Amino acid sequence: MKKEKLIVSYGGGTNSTAMLIGMVQKGIVPDHILFADTGGEKEGTYHYINYFNNWLFNNNMPLIEIVKYKTKFGVELTLEQDIINNETLPAIAFGFKTCSQKFKIQPQEKFIKERYPKKEIVHYIGYDFGEERRMKTNPLQLHRNVYPLIEWGWDRDKCVQEILNAK
Repeated sequence: MKKEKLIVSYGGGTNSTAMLIGMVQKGIVPDHILFADTGGEKEGTYHYINYFNNWLFNNNMPLIEIVKYKTKFGVELTLEQDIINNETLPAIAFGFKTCSQKFKIQPQEKFIKERYPKKEIVHYIGYDFGEERRMKTNPLQLHRNVYPLIEWGWDRDKCVQEILNAK
């Protein structure tokens, strides 16, 4: 029987932070926690990842691993540099979300494929209770996706409360 690998997508915000706090409470330990860095995140996000890594370490959880988009030649490329190279605006300006696909989803998928090409992957995603509609449009289709905040009934207010109560 194949053992599933549990991967958490960590965005650095309220929902994914609360999801990890809930996982600690429930004794669920992932194999990896991945943060896909576009190269243009707010400085506070990078500081918070360092801060939260200390909390994760103190709670016997794996640390957040930063993944980045790389070209087919293995060169790291930021979202900003991609926009400059293509002399265009971000895709979201035109109503598309290809930046998320390219700079958030692809680096995570590549990380997983390189390490676990033949393993079953369970992908934990932090959509809160009330965001069920997002489950239908989730581009992470290569794995079994789990939405623990929805399963636990944690809405945004509950997520904030759990973060404030975390020790």
